[in-house]
Amino acid sequence: MVTYSSRETKTEEISFEKSEIWIETQTTREHFVVEVAVTPKQRQQGLMFRSKMPRDMGMLFNFGDEIRLAMWMKNTLIPLDMLFVNKNGTIHRIVQNTIPLSLQTIAGGGPTLAVIELNAGVTQQLGINSGDKVIHEIFDTN
Repeated sequence: MVTYSSRETKTEEISFEKSEIWIETQTTREHFVVEVAVTPKQRQQGLMFRSKMPRDMGMLFNFGDEIRLAMWMKNTLIPLDMLFVNKNGTIHRIVQNTIPLSLQTIAGGGPTLAVIELNAGVTQQLGINSGDKVIHEIFDTN
């Protein structure tokens, strides 16, 4: 299991490319603009130190291969919903309303290619559930 963390304080500005994802639920297709964290430094930084995020935005952590991992909320100021996604784009676990600044690890619960972080409450409001599909170029949805 891999746990991703960051330094205690902000030391450098890290930039992220933006991309689009769609989440297909049983009743709808939801669109989000995401910042993509691919490098170790980007994955360590994530959404740390941000005080707000637009409702239709999020972050996509791409780990390159399916791994067993855990996340945490260290230095993350806003509550989030975390979606753990396998290589086929299937959401296999959702953790809602994570606690800002918590050092408790949040396990992925199985092989995970990517984690999507959205504002807390969005998955419940939009009816996003485990088993739903994420559409993005990193997933093999064939």
